[in-house]
This record gives sequence, structure tokens and C-alpha cells, in this order.
Amino acid sequence: MAVAVKTTPEVASAGLLDRMAIASLAGTAFVLGTLAIVFYLVPSLWPTETIVATIARGLLQLALLVGLAVFGVRLLTPKALPGVRAGIFLGVVGFLLILLLTRWGSLWFEYWSFERGWYSSTVGAVLTAILGIGLAVVGVRYFLKPGTEKFLVRLEEQGWFTVKPYKSLQGLRVRRGTIFGILLLVGAGIWTMLSHGTLRKGSPDWRLDIPFTGRVAVESTGDVPADVLARYVPDWETQLQDGTLSVDRYTLLEINKNVDPTTHVKIFEPGSSKFRTNDIVSRSEFNEEKRTIEKEGGTPPKDVPPQPVSGPVTYRSLTLLPALQFTVPLLLLAAALWLAWRIVNWPVFADFLIATEAEMNKVSWTTQRRLVQDTIVVLVTVVLMAFYLFSMDMVWKHVLSWKPIGVLVIPEDQPETTTNMENRPY
Repeated sequence: MAVAVKTTPEVASAGLLDRMAIASLAGTAFVLGTLAIVFYLVPSLWPTETIVATIARGLLQLALLVGLAVFGVRLLTPKALPGVRAGIFLGVVGFLLILLLTRWGSLWFEYWSFERGWYSSTVGAVLTAILGIGLAVVGVRYFLKPGTEKFLVRLEEQGWFTVKPYKSLQGLRVRRGTIFGILLLVGAGIWTMLSHGTLRKGSPDWRLDIPFTGRVAVESTGDVPADVLARYVPDWETQLQDGTLSVDRYTLLEINKNVDPTTHVKIFEPGSSKFRTNDIVSRSEFNEEKRTIEKEGGTPPKDVPPQPVSGPVTYRSLTLLPALQFTVPLLLLAAALWLAWRIVNWPVFADFLIATEAEMNKVSWTTQRRLVQDTIVVLVTVVLMAFYLFSMDMVWKHVLSWKPIGVLVIPEDQPETTTNMENRPY
């Protein structure tokens, strides 16, 4: 006997990327990976020495950027969950903020390590890594909260991350005027920045120094003895002549302890002492020798502060934005175009612009002939009123200053012309 069996449809289990916050984090990782491949991996694998190689590498970077961007959009489009685009944008901004906060914290860690000597550079690097990881964990936990997901959905619903227009056939003239005004303001700012050379005054690139990677390019060995330098850098003389002598900041700190002005002195004039000119001796030994000679009635030695090893400090860095004088104006222009387009399609503001144009269409605009006539009438009226007021002022002045009336008294010996303010006595 046949038995009918009711089949229940299989319910597909929700995948990890079906949650908006997780998908946003994955998109953020894709965007950051794309930037790393285009701007870091390709330049490291293809160094340029000629203009042709530079152009070829630039074209390759552009092709990779466009290709990965199209690939990412195709991955996102079929399963575009509400709020994912806003989440990716917030994720990239949050990653940059974590980098900046970590670098700010590392400045304090380096100061406490290098200047105060509270701990070694390794401990400082570990503390910096803990700070960065901690900030990332806090950011991800905040990102995964339901309230954050609702905020991202509301933000994306306002249309800031889509090219879809809002009521595209209404309010065209007012929208175009608004776009033109925004671009005019931003363009004026960009032109002012370029004409004043603001972006050429500082560093050509926006670089973020990597903590605890500072090295000193030695330009002068100061008064440090040669044997002390050879202890840390055996071939320091050859490297100094080639201009390639560089040491770690902490190594430099150990080297300069031998010429610390608080603990050592440089002999300027030996006098009757056992020292020789330019000797580096400890301050305690110098003071003891000086007291002994003074008791014996001899000539005491004279000292000057010794000079340490010096040179500029350079860090390994992470380039966040290359060629600022070109990329910043281009980014500002792109941001202005996107802002101008999106703000006139923001539902609240777009409805206001549409209503404004509707009210303007109700206005009865005058003709050119009538405008010229009205302008002439206004100008003639203003001129006549000016002459009338001037005449009345002169008439009343003479009437009120007439002696039988005597309301306005002007002494005969007082000139009517005013004296120059600079020549008046105070």
C-alpha cells in the first residue's frame, strides 16, 4: 500500500556572511587588501628607475585597482545586505583611526622608554602592539552591536553610498545650481591651497612612522672616543666616509653615555694636571684632580662640555597618502563631486529643493524693459531726494543761525573748516 509522505522544504542555514556586520568587516578587509596590493606590493616588487618604468608601473597599478574594484562590486551586488556599504566605509575609517591612535600612544611609550629609561625597546614595542590590538578588539565589539547595525542601515537608507537618484525629473534647475555652488566653493578652496603652495611646505607624502624603528643617520661623531664607536660599529670610519653610518636610537643612547655632560667633561686646558687636551674624563675624577692641584698651588685644568654623536632620526614608515600636492586636490575634487551629487539626492534636502523650484515657478518675473524703467525711476528718485535733503539742510542752517533767532550759534572767530585730527592738542 502506498503511503503519502509530506516532504518539508530544507531551510538553508544562515551563513557567516549573511550577517550585515560580518559582511561589512569582510568588505573592509577586501578594500584594505586591495590598497595594500596596489600601493605596497606592486611597488616593492617593481622598483622604478626610469620614466618608462614608472609609467608602466602606474598603468599596472591603475589596472589592478579598477579590476579589483569591479570584482569587489560584483561580489557585493548579488547579496547586498542593507547597511553593508555604510559598514565598509565605517570599517575603513575606523581602521585608519585605530592606526592613528596607536601611533599617538606609541609616542608616549617611546618617550617613557627612551627618555625615562623605564623599560627596554622590546617592552615598548609589545605595549604598542597590545594597545593596537586592544583598540581593534573594542572597535570590532562595538561594530557587532545591534545598535550599530541599525545605525548603519539608517545611514545607508539616506542614499549616501549609492548612485541612485531621488526624483530625478523634479527640481532640476535648483539642483544644478546647488551642485554648481558646492563645486565653486570647493574649487575656490583648492585653488587657494595650490596658489599658496600649502601642500609643498611640508612632507611630500603622508607617512605614519612605525614605532620603535628609529635610526640615527650619523653626521658627526662629536667627542666620542674611537674605541667606544668601534665597540658598537667596527667599521664606523668607512661607513662615516660613505655617508651610510646609522645606528639604532638605543645604541646611540649607550654610545653617548660616554660623553654625557652631567657625568663627563672634555679637557680644554690641562694646566698642571695629568690630563691632556681633548681627553674625556669623568666629572668626579676631574673635580678631584682640580682640588688637588689647587691645594698644591698649581694651575687647575679647564673643561668644556663634550659633544655627543648627532644626526637626524629616521623611521621606517607606512605611506598613507603619496604625493600630497597632487592626491589631496584630486581627492577633495572627487569628494566634492560625490557630496554635491548625493546632497541634492538626499531625500530631505531634495524635497526642499523641489519645493523651492515649485515656488519659484509661481513668481511673475518682470521683463527687461520694465526692469530698466523701474531702475531709472529708483535712481532719479534717490538723486532728487539727495538734492532736497541737502537744500533743506542748508536752508535750516542759515535760518537757525540768524541772529534774531539765535538757535544755532556759530562764533565768528571760529573757522568752519575742521582741524586735522593729528594736529589737534589733547
